[in-house]
Amino acid sequence: MQNLPLILKPGKVKNIVLLIISIGFVILGISLLDKSKLIAILNIVFFGMCFMVFLLNLIPGSSYIKIDEKGIEMKNLFRITFIPWQAVNTFKTKWVVFNKLVVFDLNKTLVGNNMKLRQGGFPDTYGMSAAKLAQLLNEYKSKFDPEA
Repeated sequence: MQNLPLILKPGKVKNIVLLIISIGFVILGISLLDKSKLIAILNIVFFGMCFMVFLLNLIPGSSYIKIDEKGIEMKNLFRITFIPWQAVNTFKTKWVVFNKLVVFDLNKTLVGNNMKLRQGGFPDTYGMSAAKLAQLLNEYKSKFDPEA
């Protein structure tokens, strides 16, 4: 285990590749303006928004997870979510479309029966494989959660 708080940041390479792909589709949309205006505009708007999201992810401090004794602080697109260790049953991996991500099951007794979704996930694997990140989070959970 490493010194706490442990801060993991997302890899920049993936965001840069997606940024370049978005630019390519915006350029494609511009070239389609003469042929099909509706498709071109939808293409430019959608991939323009994708470009903005990937660009925001490249700004330092916009995305990370911070692991400490109390739980996990997840920051994504400047929005912070705190997940206490007691609120999570376990961390595991799951395929979502073409990405293998880390998901977690929320503790029913803490979140109540009113919540329809009792599962959450991380938007990135923060420079690790999904399996390695899930294992790391489970190790910290077992260390800091007295109920585990």
